[in-house]
Amino acid sequence: MNNWKLFFLLLFFSLIGFSSCEETPEVGEYDNWQARNITFIDSIASVARANSDGKWKVFSATGLDENKEWGNEYNVYCNILNSGSGVEHPAFTDTVELYYTGRLMPSKSYPNGFLFDSSYDGELEPEFDPTVKMLLDRTVPGFYTAVQQMVDGDKWLVYIPSNLGYGAEVKGGIPAYSALIFEIDLVSFSSAGVK
Repeated sequence: MNNWKLFFLLLFFSLIGFSSCEETPEVGEYDNWQARNITFIDSIASVARANSDGKWKVFSATGLDENKEWGNEYNVYCNILNSGSGVEHPAFTDTVELYYTGRLMPSKSYPNGFLFDSSYDGELEPEFDPTVKMLLDRTVPGFYTAVQQMVDGDKWLVYIPSNLGYGAEVKGGIPAYSALIFEIDLVSFSSAGVK
């Protein structure tokens, strides 16, 4: 009987030894991408709602019923990097003049997030880098929701859940279900039809 116990103990420890020698499969850059992006936005939402440093704002996507409780995927989370001196906010149909960068969430290969778009190269140098003018209503819902809350001189880091970005659509170098992170520096804006 003791031989059986010894046999099972040896078998048990050899199985543990073999299983610990197995390599853990490498996680691909975009494996479980949708779930990882949801978890990322949920973590940002927790920080934004706690607002421990007083520099966060949360906005429901434009057009949603403000009296209804919406999940994290219908809100835009804005970290205020610099407060401007303007007093008016751009309207949905306005032309905005700004600097921006667009990134995906941080990943193994891109700890700062993959840079998929930028209005300037390298570090921003306002004295040399020209601003970009764009019609606000031609941007993704999360982008125009945030910018409509900004004033001239505001610089915000804006976190947009995938369904307020490109959703299930693959857009350029942006995989489906990607949360988007924009650093937006609003310089000015003008009403529709005004140049």
